[in-house]
Amino acid sequence: METPGELKLPPRLYLIAKHVASLKRVSATDIAKLSGKREQDIMRDLAELERRGLVATSKRVYYVVELSERGMRYLERGLPEEEVLKRLAEVGRMRVSELRKLGLEEDEIEAALGVLKALGAVRISEGYLVPDEAGSRRVLEYARELRRALETYSSPASLPEVPESLKEAKRRGLVSVRRRKEILVEATDLLLERFDKLVPGEVVTVITPEIIRLESWDSIEFKPFDLSVEPPRVSVARKHFFVEVLNYMRELMLSLGFEEVKGPHVELELWNFDSLFVPQYHPSRRPTDVYLLGRSASGAPKIERLLEVVGSYHEEYRRYRWDQSRALNLVLRTHCTSVSVRTLWERGPGEYRVFTIDRVFRPDTPDPTHLMEFHQLDGIIVGTRVSFKDLLEFFREFARGLGLGEVRFKPAYFPFTEPSVEGYVKHPRLGWIEVLPGGMFRRQVLEPLGLRGYNVAAWGIGVDRVAMILLEIGDIRDLYTDDVREIEKMPLPRVMFGAGRIG
Repeated sequence: METPGELKLPPRLYLIAKHVASLKRVSATDIAKLSGKREQDIMRDLAELERRGLVATSKRVYYVVELSERGMRYLERGLPEEEVLKRLAEVGRMRVSELRKLGLEEDEIEAALGVLKALGAVRISEGYLVPDEAGSRRVLEYARELRRALETYSSPASLPEVPESLKEAKRRGLVSVRRRKEILVEATDLLLERFDKLVPGEVVTVITPEIIRLESWDSIEFKPFDLSVEPPRVSVARKHFFVEVLNYMRELMLSLGFEEVKGPHVELELWNFDSLFVPQYHPSRRPTDVYLLGRSASGAPKIERLLEVVGSYHEEYRRYRWDQSRALNLVLRTHCTSVSVRTLWERGPGEYRVFTIDRVFRPDTPDPTHLMEFHQLDGIIVGTRVSFKDLLEFFREFARGLGLGEVRFKPAYFPFTEPSVEGYVKHPRLGWIEVLPGGMFRRQVLEPLGLRGYNVAAWGIGVDRVAMILLEIGDIRDLYTDDVREIEKMPLPRVMFGAGRIG
């Protein structure tokens, strides 16, 4: 039994309380390491100590900043634009092709030229790069500022927020910024005051037949039962809130008379780009903008004729030498429009409307509105009398079905549609954001697929951004949370209740 003034704790709780009392404020991760346990294994212990008023817990979000391999290399030898300026100072002028002799990679040359042109440090004269003295000074100042930021984070640092001075270094991939969450545990005044009275000992929390059969209970410490405490409520099982939104969008499309189709995540460049009339020199096909998986291992006898026709359209209308072997490269699809063109090729002429809702992949830097892996809802309306007006009406009907409110349109450009449009809806916190891009497929897309004389309205809706509006989430990364507590408390949009599916 406890002696007067003593506070008996089970051995593990006692050990944790001892560490917290000595350190005053410590992370749950560090407590777990000191205790020789996993962090998830001590969470119930921390909750019990907090219930007893011995510790207080809080959550903290921070960012770990460290230099990338390229950032460390630039810090040591200088930025590529500095190397180019140094070489120009020696030779006076040089051709762009000669930059490769400096040992720079292709994307480093592009980055260096981008900075030099933007700051007016070079001009092109008769095919040569010629330096400009005033612009060169601006580049050197820009490089000094960037190197100063790299020097600051030459060792990994933990920050409460990402400073503005890191924006350029992050954009160029010179630093990595990782968002972290941790639980902080702080000793309360009660723990510090009564620490000397804490003693380890076994505390019985469950009365068993073996305990009842004991002749004497004097040596046993029972945990007090508080009958006023409400028992834990068992939550009704539910799907992840983002899955519910995806399913609702799927049902909405089916109710509008569309048929769902599917396509592979790993795709030929033919379907992802070439059949969509995207030229092979387009920026969206650079290694920095698409996950390249390598050359297709097998031939493509079923699409040999399509390859020939698509290539001829590229060469006739885009006026460049088209490379068939590149069209057979494998990539992770960057949009679900590849599924739409596959469907057009497989089904050919006719009157039909289909959609697909699935994942796509792009090497973006994660931020509140971008991820490297996200969802799109792509669809097409096929027919001889389909018009741009039908596309705009579909967008309005889709937004009405989701309760998105007013839709604002403005002209846009996409390599595979003309005319093209972007539809904007209002996010309660982020303002007007673009979520409804689309247009009418160009004839250079349709004719190689065998749809001469047909019109096709097409779109690729940003599903994740739509979900952010419906759920009033300000950070796209929160859509993919695996925190059960967040999943349980996330309210679903009213429009989904009105459909009679939920509740």
